[in-house]
Amino acid sequence: MELIKLKDAAINASKKAGEYLSSQKDSKKEILSEIGRDIKLEIDQNTEKLIRKELRSTGIEVLGEEFGGCKSESLQWVIDPLDGTANYFRGLDQCCVSIALLDGTEALIGIIYNFNTNEIYSAVKGQGAFLNGLPIKVSDITEKNKASLTTGFPASESLESSMKFLEGLKEWKKIRMFGSAALSCAYVASGKCD
Repeated sequence: MELIKLKDAAINASKKAGEYLSSQKDSKKEILSEIGRDIKLEIDQNTEKLIRKELRSTGIEVLGEEFGGCKSESLQWVIDPLDGTANYFRGLDQCCVSIALLDGTEALIGIIYNFNTNEIYSAVKGQGAFLNGLPIKVSDITEKNKASLTTGFPASESLESSMKFLEGLKEWKKIRMFGSAALSCAYVASGKCD
């Protein structure tokens, strides 16, 4: 199957997953586990099942956050059915569906769908990156004192390492913590953050 058709299959799967997640936003959320800073919801698993079903027609194996799979040296879908689960749980819009196609360790396709804003970030290797079909590019800002950094706060083992992390933040103009690593990457790819 050619990459454009596979990209379209991934976009279709992400849209169906997004529709499902949107339809469940106001429903009671069943917590499966809440260990440390992580939270797993039943809806994460249900969404992964939906995506796996949608991608089955491609004949490509899936490695998912919820149900795993085998790391493959050939073509493989890698999915996070709900990146930003804690945000979703609390009703915050910074969450998304993330689907990638890897060939070994080489990324061929990437899809990030923020179903709350109907923004689909897509990329196919060698063909550019897009937001809702329009080309995107990283920002031209090269100086930290003029740039916005998107990050998370690491779970440090010591006060010293936390302080070192905080000290490094002073160099940046703005700091943004969205709670979704995939959206943070999309924001950098589209120049919304640096």
